[in-house]
Amino acid sequence: MSERSALAARLAPLLLVGALAAALLAGLDDRLTLESADDGAARAVTAAFDAMPDDALVLVGFDPDVGTYAEIRPTVRAVLADLLNRGATLGLVSLTPDGRALAIAELARMDRSEANPRQLIDLGFLPGAEAALVAVARGINGGSQDPIRADLPSPPDLAVVIGGIDLGARSWVEQVQPRIDGLPIVAIAPTVLLPELEPYRASGQLAALIGTPRDGAAYRAQAELGRLERMVDPAAGPSPAAIIVGLLVAIGVLGQAFGSRLAAVMRAARPRDVA
Repeated sequence: MSERSALAARLAPLLLVGALAAALLAGLDDRLTLESADDGAARAVTAAFDAMPDDALVLVGFDPDVGTYAEIRPTVRAVLADLLNRGATLGLVSLTPDGRALAIAELARMDRSEANPRQLIDLGFLPGAEAALVAVARGINGGSQDPIRADLPSPPDLAVVIGGIDLGARSWVEQVQPRIDGLPIVAIAPTVLLPELEPYRASGQLAALIGTPRDGAAYRAQAELGRLERMVDPAAGPSPAAIIVGLLVAIGVLGQAFGSRLAAVMRAARPRDVA
């Protein structure tokens, strides 16, 4: 590495921090919006919630992972608040260790937000991942294996799947829907899972899917949370300015790497003078 390259490598983190600080101080977050111009995903979620009966029971599969939860956390909290504000009862069940830890944190947070405890049912942690999910589906459907049915006052009217890398909406569509006819599934997932979930949304196997930060922001902008607005952080969601600066930096780094490689190839291909 040349002396100039070493200096650039040392200064790069400082330049990135400086660019982020300048963007935030310039008030770009006040002039930029994260919401998608196409609010179809948000409207699909609202339509699925509107179709629920009064005093609905919603089974929440809470299995995000720690690494990607920050991306979907604002939307998850808005969805939970929206359902509670509509009078629904939520039964939270987790099939992964990460999901259970995060579910405990969200249940405690809802308790601090003065959510009605009679609308919350903690179904706990069931080990076994997809095998446990099959047992859950059979139990809800009235089968002999019944790990959570005894804790539910009735079969659920809707399933909301908050997924991560290990377990998510794909497993619910493959393992639960064939065993419980007519159970609509709404999914909230990090962007990395969008390619594998979009076909399920397009086919109608998912009633709705929020799979990008922009769709989540669009949903939060139109959700009516009533007194449970306090369950959602006032400044929820990532900073649009930080996202733009990060994208520009990433493009610059990729461009520099590609340019350096292209220059090396061209130098190698240049004909050399023969003495």
